[in-house]
Amino acid sequence: MSVPVRAYQHGSYPRSEAVVAATRGVERGRTTQAEVDAAYDADLDDFVAAQRAAGLDLYSNGLIRWQDIFRPLVDLSGGMDARTLVRWFDTNSFFRAPEVTGDLTLDRAVPSDVEDDSRVPEPRLATLPSPYLFSRAAHTSQERNGLMMDLTREILRPVTEALVARGYALIHLEEPWLPYFGIDGGDWGDVEKALMELREASEGARLVLHTSFGDAGPYIDRLRRLPVDAVGVDFVETDLDELGARWEVGIVAGILDGRRSPLEPSDQAAEFVVRVAETLEPSSVWITSNSDLEMLPQEVARRKVVRLGEVSALVKDRLR
Repeated sequence: MSVPVRAYQHGSYPRSEAVVAATRGVERGRTTQAEVDAAYDADLDDFVAAQRAAGLDLYSNGLIRWQDIFRPLVDLSGGMDARTLVRWFDTNSFFRAPEVTGDLTLDRAVPSDVEDDSRVPEPRLATLPSPYLFSRAAHTSQERNGLMMDLTREILRPVTEALVARGYALIHLEEPWLPYFGIDGGDWGDVEKALMELREASEGARLVLHTSFGDAGPYIDRLRRLPVDAVGVDFVETDLDELGARWEVGIVAGILDGRRSPLEPSDQAAEFVVRVAETLEPSSVWITSNSDLEMLPQEVARRKVVRLGEVSALVKDRLR
């Protein structure tokens, strides 16, 4: 079979010890902000070099300067704050929960680390929280689906429009909340409406929704009908046999484990992706990790990125 195949690395890339030391040092007056910026730039250059070495099809900035998936968006907006530390699912990492404090407004539409993105080659991808994740992780007294639509219209949509206007070719929406905690049947309609807003905002680019941290199988019939170009599946947690066939959309195959250090054999991983393509018959195949890489040591994460490129090359050859 012949199907378009592309590979990219989404989400957060781990910070080096140099960045950690520099940021701690500046808080204690031992280093300067210029030294912190230089350490961050070195990490970004390392991640870009790993993506180049892997021959990936799109480039990410690795969210190197993002404290978590929400805070740069909170910083863009009025009516929100981020104070309370919350565990990130079943990991040993934490995020500061977005907290609604007033009417949502947007002070600017581009996160600060994107304002000068010249260090990242084109074509570029951006990682954002999905509307469902954003609304469920937030602290609020507001009805959740109403908040989801407000967050979409006031924050996620204008940010998406700004990124696409800057030439971003792919908007990758992280969605761990749905497979980890589940979703009520009555919520699907609002999820679809929120994603339709982002689909309209991303005209000229690709929009994908990537589930992680759980089994997507119980939800796949609804997921594959959502208004996105591709649906991502965590294949560490999900059985291929649960996913049906004759997909109407593309598949984002999360095949490398971003939560564990062992490096997957290239040939076995490629064989599995080929089986995914032959079983699902998707409109496109996107290869990536099952989750972001920030919980791994940086050198392990770099090897995972390079391995991703090796798997992609094998898959492209076999599905040519």
